[in-house]
Amino acid sequence: YLLRDALERADFSSAAKLLENAPQLIAERNRIGETVLHFLAVEDNQLAVEWLHARGADLNVMNEFGIPLLFEVAQLGYRDLFVWLVQHGADVGKRKTDGQSIGDHLAEFEHTDMIAFIKGLAS
Repeated sequence: YLLRDALERADFSSAAKLLENAPQLIAERNRIGETVLHFLAVEDNQLAVEWLHARGADLNVMNEFGIPLLFEVAQLGYRDLFVWLVQHGADVGKRKTDGQSIGDHLAEFEHTDMIAFIKGLAS
């Protein structure tokens, strides 16, 4: 939580010191299987996401429910962050552990606007 909190405050100096002393923090998970990257992406904190990615955070991370980070960003409608994630290696073709595609996942929540947005990116 110290790393997450430092990044939420954009205190990159403190965050860097934390990672220097405990590099495993970048991949540690909370009780629902979220990494710091996951938590900050769900909060639409693109600056912190970029900082973590530059230090090796996995953009294709999944939570303990088998939901990829990109699916949650899409479900929340964070278009700018979604585009950035895809441009930097997040896999739009990744599936949830139950086999659902990102389109299936978004359709389940009736996010047809985001489905259209993602299809538009592919064309």
